[in-house]
Amino acid sequence: MDVAILVGGASPEHDVSLASAAQVFAHLDRNRWNIWPVLLQRDGMWRVSRRPLNADETWCAATATNPDSAERDGMLPVMRPGAAIDYLLDEAGVQVAWPLLHGPFGEDGTVQGMLELSGLPFVGSGCAASAVAMDKLRTRQVYQAAKIVTPLAYEPSAPFEQATATHEFAALREAIGTPAFAKVDASGSTVGIARITSEADLELFLTANRGRFRRWYAEQAVFGEEITVAVLGNTGRSPWALPPVGIYPIDDDWFTHDAKYRPGATEECVPPRGLSEAMVDQVQQIAVRCHELLVCDGLSRTDMIVTEQGPVVLETNTIPGMTTSSLYPQAAAAAGMTFSGLLDRLLELALERPLFIGACAADGIASVAGTAGMHREASAGN
Repeated sequence: MDVAILVGGASPEHDVSLASAAQVFAHLDRNRWNIWPVLLQRDGMWRVSRRPLNADETWCAATATNPDSAERDGMLPVMRPGAAIDYLLDEAGVQVAWPLLHGPFGEDGTVQGMLELSGLPFVGSGCAASAVAMDKLRTRQVYQAAKIVTPLAYEPSAPFEQATATHEFAALREAIGTPAFAKVDASGSTVGIARITSEADLELFLTANRGRFRRWYAEQAVFGEEITVAVLGNTGRSPWALPPVGIYPIDDDWFTHDAKYRPGATEECVPPRGLSEAMVDQVQQIAVRCHELLVCDGLSRTDMIVTEQGPVVLETNTIPGMTTSSLYPQAAAAAGMTFSGLLDRLLELALERPLFIGACAADGIASVAGTAGMHREASAGN
């Protein structure tokens, strides 16, 4: 079966996506899946492979991102996203896609919505779930409505562009105290997060992120056992939690970007060091609950801190990293799944999830629905 792997993207996490893609390309079963690399450039344009990779062929992100060599090495000229999807459906005959993307314009529902409208099955959550999960403030609202415990937060009333460190730090300190963690509303991989202990810290955060993001807020520092719990499955079809992973940065006081991606910077343990069997069961139930509250599909990973009073949920990621140091593959391995087996299962879940195109009198929408039906029939035959 032909699968398009969408990598890169216009977000600050472009390189993280490429690192994840390298592992997926290396471990996806070539006897079962024909891989069509699709590079989403930083400028928003797409480059599609002229053909699927050969069984023993690797795909070099550095070459694909070089405009002087991309065409020579098998990539088509740049296309707008819609034209690229048309090519994948009409010329390549792709039957399922994998948005292996991180951050805005890839993990936030934008690409997912386009794939849904095109009737192309894809790995991961749909447009709505992706958009809500990517927006940390809206995720908080969902969890608070469901009585999921989250950190105490300060939400500024002034627009980001008008925020001043002097005013905001005084208000933040009065509301939640310090240390606190300032966060932009829509990012991941610890991009746009800063530990705040002084007005100077907040000034640096505001200066670095003003103009790049629309909103920010701050959460009270929570102390305890930092863990993450991966969930596998589609909402409504008994998703299950993988073993939790304990996170122990070696050189940092918290789980920074460097601690996440530099080999050896963090010790990760399955199960976490300080969790009883009863607590493991509790955090797994919370993770599944978060997955279903957001209506996630395929995979998610919910980050928590287990305090003396109980688990506190930080956020849920709908496209967890798939690099060699990523937490989701580690959790799957602890559950007895090979990396290749995990990739197979995620693609299977994408094909199992119904596409809610529906019937419509308009010829164009009806045609799209028919295309989706053909994709599902082809999927069932493989």
